[in-house]
Amino acid sequence: MIDRFIPQIEAAQTQGAVVLLKWDGERPNVRGTVVITRQDTDYVWRKDCDDVAAGLAEALHDYEAKHAL
Repeated sequence: MIDRFIPQIEAAQTQGAVVLLKWDGERPNVRGTVVITRQDTDYVWRKDCDDVAAGLAEALHDYEAKHAL
C-alpha cells in the first residue's frame, strides 16, 4: 500500500525533503502521523491520521504542487 509511493518519496528526498511516517501504539485513535519537511524552503506538512497511506498521498500531492518533482 505504501510501496507505490517510494518513487515519489525518493524524488522528494533528492530535493532535500525529509519524510516521516509514524504509527503510534500509545494513542487510542488517530494513531498515525505523516510529516514532510524541507529546510531550505521552510516547507512543513504534518497531519495526524488513522490511514497513513491516505495521509502520505495527501502530503506528497501538496509537496509536489509546491516543489515540482
